[in-house]
Amino acid sequence: MVRQSRTLFFALLSAVAAIIVPRQTNDGVHLAITPACGKLGGNFTNVNAGIVTSGIKTLVAFGGFVHLRRTQRWGSPTASRGRVTDGPVWAEDVASDLGATIKDYAVAGAVVNVTLWPSKAGQSDFLHQAALFLSQNNVLDPTTTLYAVFFGINDFSATATDGNHLPQAAADLLNQIQQLSAPPTNATNILVVDDYGFGTHAAIGDAWKQAVFAGLSTLRTQGLNVAFVDFAPLWDGVLGPTPGFAAFGYENPGNCIPNAQQTDLSGECATPLNSFYWLPSHPSKETHRIMADYVNLVLANCIA
Repeated sequence: MVRQSRTLFFALLSAVAAIIVPRQTNDGVHLAITPACGKLGGNFTNVNAGIVTSGIKTLVAFGGFVHLRRTQRWGSPTASRGRVTDGPVWAEDVASDLGATIKDYAVAGAVVNVTLWPSKAGQSDFLHQAALFLSQNNVLDPTTTLYAVFFGINDFSATATDGNHLPQAAADLLNQIQQLSAPPTNATNILVVDDYGFGTHAAIGDAWKQAVFAGLSTLRTQGLNVAFVDFAPLWDGVLGPTPGFAAFGYENPGNCIPNAQQTDLSGECATPLNSFYWLPSHPSKETHRIMADYVNLVLANCIA
């Protein structure tokens, strides 16, 4: 009887230990900063004005940064499912966290309006992505659908060749959001994400970000639920000295695959699971995971 009691005790102790001991996830990569929060109407900041995530069933993603390429490693030695990274991207992680279905229209290299940037001729843009979405006659409940918009990186890079058309790009982005908020879509929940400089800062880039943020403030007064997530502090934290890449669990603050055009793993780094980028300027799946964590914290904590 004593032996049985002791056996039961240790079995229960093991079960409790399994519950309370945290399981290592995301290959040791984790957030080492907390998003700073603010309010609409002033300078750009992280904010959530009205989006209630508990009821979200569908996430519709538009953007120009996260998808469509070919490399290897995710799940098999033959393909990463046509991506610019080696696994799920931030929007997929957020959708999974919400228990939502994702409808993804993002295309790597896309800009807001391709006609503004001659050097980007032939690339996708927000206008075409939204037109494709509308042409499909999607029937989505506005109250349970979150629209995520992530542009600016490729627009900002194009200014070096084509001049500064970011003010018009910001206006076009806001106009497209307004079109989505009108019938037949009647979009109600709008999440805009920005990281135009990927660790660099410029006056024209900050002006773009401020224009978009001010536009969201106006859309909020018109009854839309809006959120803004600024990834710049995350990039600064990893690539800068405070707290630095090691604090996030990275061993390599650069890219693991040396060439963005290659289709195999030749030249792969020694730390593929602890590198900030997978391809040059394209975050690894671990980075996408903490990007999603950052978004989730803003949506949960930066309530205005």
